[in-house]
Amino acid sequence: MKALRAQRILMGLILLVGLLLMRSGRSWGEYLLWFVALMSLLAGIINFCPSEWFFRKLFKE
Repeated sequence: MKALRAQRILMGLILLVGLLLMRSGRSWGEYLLWFVALMSLLAGIINFCPSEWFFRKLFKE
């Protein structure tokens, strides 16, 4: 598995957990959605994502 693919899978899982928490009535699930959205925006602007860096180290890419 490549680092970028693992990072995208993690991002999708966090978004799903946030949505499930919101649907179950827990308002703090929204914070997970905002966190992923802002980190994605930041990664697009400055070309650095901490989770991608971590997965690159983990998979030795």
